[in-house]
Amino acid sequence: MMAPTPLQMLKRLWDSQVMDEEQRMFNYRLLKAAGVFAGSALLMYNFGDMMTPEGIAEVLS
Repeated sequence: MMAPTPLQMLKRLWDSQVMDEEQRMFNYRLLKAAGVFAGSALLMYNFGDMMTPEGIAEVLS
């Protein structure tokens, strides 16, 4: 019995993660959660200073 080639391993991974309907939904949810997390981290990085009382006073004045 021969060891699978890297191409066969990649095809097996593709079939098990992308073509399988249950795994596809899980991966979609995971990707969506990671996107929301990254987006909120970027938002807080860029505009987090406006959420402090000093930042709010500066914006309102």
